[in-house]
Amino acid sequence: MLKHFAKFVFVSYFYLYFIFMRNIVRTISLLSICLLINQGCKRTVKMPDTMEADYIEYQVVYMENMAGDIPTKMLPDVMEAYYSNRYIRTSIKGFFGQFSLVQIADLRQNSVTTMLNFFGNKVFYTGEKGEIPAGIIELKDPKINKTGDTLRICGMLSKRAVIETEDSTYDIYYSEDIDIKSPNITTPYYFIDHVLCDFRVQLSMLKMQLIMHHHEKKEVDSGLFLIPNDYEQVTRVTMETIINSLFTKD
Repeated sequence: MLKHFAKFVFVSYFYLYFIFMRNIVRTISLLSICLLINQGCKRTVKMPDTMEADYIEYQVVYMENMAGDIPTKMLPDVMEAYYSNRYIRTSIKGFFGQFSLVQIADLRQNSVTTMLNFFGNKVFYTGEKGEIPAGIIELKDPKINKTGDTLRICGMLSKRAVIETEDSTYDIYYSEDIDIKSPNITTPYYFIDHVLCDFRVQLSMLKMQLIMHHHEKKEVDSGLFLIPNDYEQVTRVTMETIINSLFTKD
């Protein structure tokens, strides 16, 4: 019995691995075509060598067992975020270092750059002023009700609000302990002026809840907020097509 169970687990793992790799191969083929059309360009930004930032780790809780054809138990369970007075950076990394999705928000320009790296294929898209980040699903007709209820999350006094959309109603929490301008332009909650501690977001087919579980002040290398030279620029349509293709067979 134990021998048969071990065989089942072994076969199941490689079946899931095969699905993921097939999606990656198809996506790389798509990217190769797109990069023949788009030429890369980089921003040159003058800034100090280091910046002070609030570093936050969020636990990622997937709200469904599958994201398209990919089991969510295979996906990363931590999102890192850096909040400085000039920039915000969020990142999710996984699959043995072969995948990363990074957002860099320029708070002065009110724009977000999305960077995707999968198996060494690196692309970025910089949005227009006020544009929701590539791949993020916009909330449908959102309404916010600030309740006055509070909760301690990661040592921070967090306030509860109820979000109502056309599709659902749910709670989120935010904290006023971190003073950052426009802290949520990397999310659909651009209308909330305080750092989120517990919230929901959807990236392509990934429905996630993010819960703050670590916070500290850090002096960080300013290079964190720049686009590396080995990333190629693509359009929003191309970026979203690539992100969506990671979760589908066809």
